[in-house]
Amino acid sequence: MTVVAHKPAPAVADAPKVKAKARATGRSSAATWIWNLLGLGFALVMAFPIYWMIITTFKTNKDLIAQDPTFWPSSFSFESYKTVLNDTEFWPSLQNTLFITLGAVAMGLIVGFLAAIGVARFNFRGRSFFIVTMLVVQMVPLLALIVPLYVVMNNAGMTGTLVGVMLAYLVFTVPYVVWTLRSFIVNIPAELDEAAMVDGCTQWGAFFRIILPLTLPGLITTGVYSWIQAWNEFIVANTLLATGGQKTAMAWLTFYATTPTRGADYGAQMAGALLVSLPVIVLFVFFQKKVSAGLTAGAVKG
Repeated sequence: MTVVAHKPAPAVADAPKVKAKARATGRSSAATWIWNLLGLGFALVMAFPIYWMIITTFKTNKDLIAQDPTFWPSSFSFESYKTVLNDTEFWPSLQNTLFITLGAVAMGLIVGFLAAIGVARFNFRGRSFFIVTMLVVQMVPLLALIVPLYVVMNNAGMTGTLVGVMLAYLVFTVPYVVWTLRSFIVNIPAELDEAAMVDGCTQWGAFFRIILPLTLPGLITTGVYSWIQAWNEFIVANTLLATGGQKTAMAWLTFYATTPTRGADYGAQMAGALLVSLPVIVLFVFFQKKVSAGLTAGAVKG
């Protein structure tokens, strides 16, 4: 009896199938190059306004008023920065913004964190309604809340004060903190709290040793975004501080750009915008990794 051995087909015969599978799964090198070029082009388009703002701050008056725009200054000048830094209202406005933002973020994290723990760990009547309310409040435009906020703060005698603006900012910081941190706390098993209390911890001890460390990425994420919201806010601060004569950095920048003496000084306007935005940029870059980790840490369930 003759046994015929069947040899496996050569690997070359499967090459078209492999290439077809690669094309079907999006692994084509040509398509990859095309998408990379499109992404690079999109990034350049989005980055050009930032580049133009930065380069304008170093241009001389001759380059700024030239009929043909120049994409690179003929000579670098720091006069725009000197003009902004020597403005008498710049530093007080920046200090006001820093004070309001720090207070609003700190109070928003404390109040929102405790509320998020109550919503995530305890069952009570109206719990679902409270959660939905936190989401609905974030959908309401801030402009629609200006009149009620002003009436409440005026009756409390807090218009024209930095503390009044700080408390008003809790309207949009607290709901965001509650809604975001709730998903982080839900992902922490309640058995860890119970095990800590069995080992002798009190409820506060379990909070500081279990919940707080595990929720730290979420706290950093919500803190950074709350900082950005509070730092860049203009409408509430401008409305509530109108009677007090004080300004935040955003209000100062708006009025600075519309004054008759500085309305055409585009270099100083761009320098002021860059200096006002710099703290937010530095904060986001410094906490970039923690913010990225925090955005995905609480996205499993909730």
